[in-house]
Amino acid sequence: MTPKLPPLRLCKLCAISVCLLSFACVARDPFQITGGGLSKGKVSSATDASSSFHNPAAASYLMAGESGLRYNFIGPLGAGYEVGKIDSLVDELDELLDILEDDDLNAQAALDAKDRFDPFLADAAVNGLLKVGGSTSIPFFPMFYHSNSLGTFTAEVNISGLIRSTVLDDEIDIVALNDSFKINTSAALYVKSAVKANLALGYSRPIYKREDAMLYAGLKLNVSQYKLGKNVVSLAGLEDGEDIGDAIEDDYEANQNSATNVSLDAGLLWVSEHYSVGLSLQDINEPEYEFGFINDNCTALTGLSLDNCFVAQEAVAQGRIKADEVHIANALATIEASTWVGVPLFGKGGKFGLHASVDLNDKNDALGDVYQWASVSTSAQLNSWFIPELRLGYSQNLSGTELSYYSFGVTFFKHADLDIRWSDETVRIDDSSGPRSAYFSFAIQTKF
Repeated sequence: MTPKLPPLRLCKLCAISVCLLSFACVARDPFQITGGGLSKGKVSSATDASSSFHNPAAASYLMAGESGLRYNFIGPLGAGYEVGKIDSLVDELDELLDILEDDDLNAQAALDAKDRFDPFLADAAVNGLLKVGGSTSIPFFPMFYHSNSLGTFTAEVNISGLIRSTVLDDEIDIVALNDSFKINTSAALYVKSAVKANLALGYSRPIYKREDAMLYAGLKLNVSQYKLGKNVVSLAGLEDGEDIGDAIEDDYEANQNSATNVSLDAGLLWVSEHYSVGLSLQDINEPEYEFGFINDNCTALTGLSLDNCFVAQEAVAQGRIKADEVHIANALATIEASTWVGVPLFGKGGKFGLHASVDLNDKNDALGDVYQWASVSTSAQLNSWFIPELRLGYSQNLSGTELSYYSFGVTFFKHADLDIRWSDETVRIDDSSGPRSAYFSFAIQTKF
């Protein structure tokens, strides 16, 4: 059954998400993994250039036996979403907006609206999450240069974006007019966004060699610029026909702040004939990035922006949101392991692999949500030009939402990688349902 599309009034919230994400990527952020790792997890691979995103030591493993330059034609690029555990959130908000605009309710209709939307808003404040992220690397990145004597040098240029909307609840008030009634509320949408441009330069090389195994080490320096913003949009303050998306757009730049910092990643990778194990550390120095200060002066504002400012100040006074906020990119440690065996049935050079990775601690993304990924997966490398690899996996966020995901990936024509991941929990929109969260990733590499 085809899922029902969100009502037009709220559609521009999605449109603004697409606008933000048209120049954005989350390759290194915990919300989404890109490339083959979306199916395999955070494991190093000799066939997936994007695995160097997770472990800087993987670049030398990827380039082993080669010399010169290697690059990606496209990506990895991707997108994903996550919604809260509440059915028909967008439909209910749309109906609430319609009733808020109605100045000609009778007493019973006003009471019915209060009975209906008071519990809905309380539930939405806990479970009413809508989050969208997208990803792209600029063409020809990541880029690798390998020299047998000097080691492997890498360059990445990523741009990333997230937008997250939650609900600030408030009770419905009934207002008596001359001969009719209307309802009013201080309930609002709280929208946070992050756009990130990241330049990363890495170096890796073998540091220990045995006859049957090799130890690789790698470092990566990241220079990241964030544009962090947050807005409060008063539901009752919306004028007739005004779009929530327009309201967000009006105040977006005013509440946005740009911050730049550097971070350091490191990794080790031990590779033997039939297995590999690795350890990676991300954001070792835990850089900080400051959000824009939200609605600190209401005196110069008018219309909806003024309503938004008053509601935001009330939420700050109640301790429900922070007027000023700093994103601390806390350090993350991840361990990985893979094993593989030759399978003659798959053709010459065919292999069957088992893979696992787990984050040893949780990590907050730029919008404050917490992730700690654990993944197990299998892969089959086939002696086929058309489909040289298939990937199946299962992952769970051990923190935060604790959602679990199934994943599938396939490589086409030795160069094109397509991976998808979807949650095992669903959410209902009217008579249809879909996964609470899903991602996809696509890339075209120069080598499989």
